[in-house]
Amino acid sequence: MRISLSAAGRPHLFPRLLACAALLMLAMPLASCGGEAEPAPSFSDEMQQDMEATVLNLMEQASIPGAIVGVWVPEMGEWVAAFGLADKDADRAMATGDKVRIASNTKTFTATLVLLLADEGLLDLDDRLEDYIPGVPYGDEITVRQLLNMTAGIFSFSEDEGFLDAFTADPLMEMTPQEGLDIALSHEPDFAPGQGWHYSDTNYEILGMIVEQVTGNDIEDEMHRRIIEPLGLSHTSFPTTPEMPEGHARGYVLQKDGTMVDYTLVSPSVPWAGGAMISNLEDLRVWAKALATGELLSEEMHAQQLDWVEVPELANVEGKYGLGIMSLGGFQGHNGAIFGYNSTALYLPEDDTTIVVLVNKSTNSSQESMLIFIALAQMLFPEQFPAL
Repeated sequence: MRISLSAAGRPHLFPRLLACAALLMLAMPLASCGGEAEPAPSFSDEMQQDMEATVLNLMEQASIPGAIVGVWVPEMGEWVAAFGLADKDADRAMATGDKVRIASNTKTFTATLVLLLADEGLLDLDDRLEDYIPGVPYGDEITVRQLLNMTAGIFSFSEDEGFLDAFTADPLMEMTPQEGLDIALSHEPDFAPGQGWHYSDTNYEILGMIVEQVTGNDIEDEMHRRIIEPLGLSHTSFPTTPEMPEGHARGYVLQKDGTMVDYTLVSPSVPWAGGAMISNLEDLRVWAKALATGELLSEEMHAQQLDWVEVPELANVEGKYGLGIMSLGGFQGHNGAIFGYNSTALYLPEDDTTIVVLVNKSTNSSQESMLIFIALAQMLFPEQFPAL
């Protein structure tokens, strides 16, 4: 794995998750919860201590400056905690309300926005890409649905070496959605539409372009009007400049020489519809459930949202991908990685359980928050997450 960079805002969960096992096994001796216990109104002191020890152990192993974790399990308990530093230079402790970049968790918002437009009849999930953006190979076959579930076969601009070098050198670089698409189109398709599965950031650049074509408005305005405001996500935004809102954690990238470099300021024009958004723990708790239950969608559209594509690499934990949402061991949601910030927000419908993990250290493809999520999920739901 390249320690420097990979896809902007790209979670890279599916090809990389199995590589998490070795690190995770080091943490699990701290994570024993002493057998099953009867449901209680709050987590036992022992469970809270085990969860805290597990998080701190993984933070130390991965050199994570700060983390925010929330676990909500009805009839068992709620656990919300902040660890480490939000700002290393100022020696400021992480707070549970601190805002972070949520990277590819943005895809869940963009996908829901597309589904809302489909619910309103402004587009159809089986519309062809050629109708919106001419000139893409297989554009007369690729559907909006295939863009959403990563079966379109379009090369991900974020895997282009030239792009990676440029974004590494200048995280404030500006890039239009069309420029991202042009990078992708300089490569052959990964496969013919519907003949495979591959995570592509280009898909969500295109979906953002379609949203703006259909509505005639900027995607950030549509996102606020149709999702953020109705759900009361007061700490969530779709930024158009590199600045972070007040009350944020600073983000860091660990260099090969062991130094930690501040990467708080990143251009949102690069990840854009696939990874530009900012949020915090409480808003992601609300969003994870709203997403997985289809709160904003019609019943029919929500059913299509959860029409899963199997991901063979994660068969042992039932890894699947729907229309801008993943399923992992029954938990539904997404994760994300971008310079300085790593996030995972997942909801388990059958138990009304939510787990959100935010950390302020990441490359554009690392898995810090997912490691913590898996460790906690294995403690609480060992039947969902057998040892990897």
